[in-house]
Amino acid sequence: MFLRIPLRFPLAVVAFTLLALPAPCLRADSVVLKNGDRLTGTAVKLDGGKLTFKTAYADPIAIAWDQVASLTTNQPLVLPTPKGNLTITAIERSDAGLVVTTPSGPSTLDPAVVTVLRSPADQLAYEASLHPNWGHAWTGAANVSFALARGNSDTATFGAGFTAVRATRTDKTSLYAHTLYSENSNATPSTSANATGGGLRYDHNVNPKLFTFGTGDFYADALQDLDLRSTLGGGFGWHASKTAKQTFDVLGGVVWTHESYSANSSGPNTTNSFPALDFGEVYSRKFGAASLLTEQAYIYPDLSSLSQYQFTFNSTYSTKLGKMFNWVTTFSDNYTSFPPPGTLDNDLVLTTGLGITLTRP
Repeated sequence: MFLRIPLRFPLAVVAFTLLALPAPCLRADSVVLKNGDRLTGTAVKLDGGKLTFKTAYADPIAIAWDQVASLTTNQPLVLPTPKGNLTITAIERSDAGLVVTTPSGPSTLDPAVVTVLRSPADQLAYEASLHPNWGHAWTGAANVSFALARGNSDTATFGAGFTAVRATRTDKTSLYAHTLYSENSNATPSTSANATGGGLRYDHNVNPKLFTFGTGDFYADALQDLDLRSTLGGGFGWHASKTAKQTFDVLGGVVWTHESYSANSSGPNTTNSFPALDFGEVYSRKFGAASLLTEQAYIYPDLSSLSQYQFTFNSTYSTKLGKMFNWVTTFSDNYTSFPPPGTLDNDLVLTTGLGITLTRP
């Protein structure tokens, strides 16, 4: 007599057996500390002596690298070394050094060599940042303001400002420009403001603290009868402070100033050309994630007569209003201790208004 077993019986047994087996654990990175503590999660990067490690139950934490006994990763990380990049999946600290696991096998490295770990994507982004195209890595803002009055007052005012910075790991290019024009069209028409300025500066790092720079500054002011003032030169600078939130540079060098003034009722056409010293500072500060202040100030003592000098100050404060727009305020001050007869020695320009964020990654 034969016992007939339904065909569905073996399938049910197999299904039950599979369900009864322990579920496989999801693979994750793990780090073991010298004190025996063990964490599982994702190794993000190693930089500045800190291992950034992300877990499912807490915000990313920064672990002192010299306290790590071993690190095992599910996804390979890139280890830059003087001899080239290594792809590693594990690091273990030993008396002989750090033993790293690579596709070609284990290798022992001097701990001083293992200072940076990045994901493959981050490594590609880092290498691209070393030599970006000239049209990339720009950030900046531009604003335009306009005021109009009619009736008892008959005036029109136009103002605009622009700043842009391209910073890489080896150099920095800064541009700025501002203009202000205002006229009164009452019974006696007059122009109450007509000034335009702009400039650029290029820095190249000699080492993390010292850099060389070249600068050009240009300014015209119709009410001062200044057709154009050009200030060109260069020198050395020092990164006094450089953090994620703020930077502060101190500069010194030599410039050549050439300026021409139109004739007025108090005097004829005037042209000045002279060498001058250049002392300055440049400061930037982030306020939260939406606001940025930048300012730069320079003083140019005339080498032929140090009691005569010129001074320029330019600043921009911008606050983001969404992804594309921002509110931008620019301020500039231009002073000369030897203005032409019949004109004032100082000019202030203030513009504020809605602007557009300029970014080219």
